[in-house]
Amino acid sequence: MINNKYFTIALVIVTVFASTLGYLAYSGAFSANSKPSPTSTPTPKASPTPSITAAPTESSTSTHSITATSTPTPTFSLTPTLSPTATPPPATLHVSIASSLTNVVANMTQAFDQANNCNLVVNSAGSNTLYTQITQGFPCDVFMSADIKWTQQLNNSNLLYNNYYTNFTTNSLEVILSQGNPKGIISLADLVKPGVKIVVADPSIPSGSYTNTTLAKIDATWGNSSSPLYINSGAYVNYNATFHQNVVSYEVTVENVVGKVSLNLGTADAGIVFVSDATYGTMTGSQVQFLPIPSAVNTRGTYGIAVIGSTSQSDLSQKFMNFWLSTQGQTLLQTYGFGS
Repeated sequence: MINNKYFTIALVIVTVFASTLGYLAYSGAFSANSKPSPTSTPTPKASPTPSITAAPTESSTSTHSITATSTPTPTFSLTPTLSPTATPPPATLHVSIASSLTNVVANMTQAFDQANNCNLVVNSAGSNTLYTQITQGFPCDVFMSADIKWTQQLNNSNLLYNNYYTNFTTNSLEVILSQGNPKGIISLADLVKPGVKIVVADPSIPSGSYTNTTLAKIDATWGNSSSPLYINSGAYVNYNATFHQNVVSYEVTVENVVGKVSLNLGTADAGIVFVSDATYGTMTGSQVQFLPIPSAVNTRGTYGIAVIGSTSQSDLSQKFMNFWLSTQGQTLLQTYGFGS
């Protein structure tokens, strides 16, 4: 009886002890499982932070990159700016002009260049010299001759553009006297007095040819006793021959005649030039004097203008020629003594 009692007590104690140990073992396991894993939350949570930060950084870098690629914009904008407004280089227009036209052409050259974006290259000489140059292929777009016969001859040789030439002005002759007029020349009769030194243009150029024509007219009228215009004094008999006895120089251009008389060195007392030369001398206040030649014996020269067939500037050449045929061009010529 007693043994059964102790046995029961011992069983209860063992059971309680075993329960306690089981509880303790369970509590330890629970506590261990409740601790955070060293690889769970810290690492995953840390990774989103740099990832989120990196995204804007990359986006910002991309934005700057796009801005940097905008550098072609200035290059693109130059194309439409330069193309419509770029001025082509000036065209060159070669113009061969009789020397008597030098001053009047010089008056309009700059304005014509600016209005037409071109560069006029002016070649001035005797008309016969210019004609020869053109026939030999010398660069020339427009020819302005003091005698229309030279443009006509070019046309006969099929050297003109569209086989066209025209008269654009006229000119006549006048006597030029050295400064102070030391020989006291007051009439054409005084030119054939002994000791008078005369300079004229060579007969091969227009002014020289016109001079010879005038001398022949004087012989046939004032110096011809059978002419109603005969001068009774006989001062003009054999005028042509006597005149040439006083000639000391034949010049290749009429401008050379003007120059020799104007030098006032005593080498020339008088010369035969164009009215346009006398007009220009008056315009510029020249110290030389001029003596008109009466229309009854004077010679009017007809000037010709044409575009040369070999021109590479036909439109511009036509503009240049049209200027001289226009009211503006004709007014300018008259101002300089042409059209007389």
